[in-house]
Amino acid sequence: MACRCRERWRSWGCNLAGKIAVRFYGLMRLRLRTAAIEISGDGLTILALLRLAEEKTGQSFLDELLDKDKGLLVGTIILINGENVRLGRGLETRVKAGDDIALFSPAGGG
Repeated sequence: MACRCRERWRSWGCNLAGKIAVRFYGLMRLRLRTAAIEISGDGLTILALLRLAEEKTGQSFLDELLDKDKGLLVGTIILINGENVRLGRGLETRVKAGDDIALFSPAGGG
């Protein structure tokens, strides 16, 4: 299975070597006009990773995922290697190089 995922990333122009892969789904993908990006880093929190992803895309999207108190909006789905961050430490969950992050805004989740 991991092999197929890496092949899919290569088809999107990502190589994953020492990088964290961030995939956008639903309305976020349409608005950002990109399916995936790579971010260099290791040991970042999800919140720090999201801020770096905003910088890399050049577009603000945190307001679609977080409430005014910087908590996850109801319906926001963030998966790390297929596991929902709500089952762990939420936005304080740490990610490492090679991780696969999937982002769904509330309007696109479900």
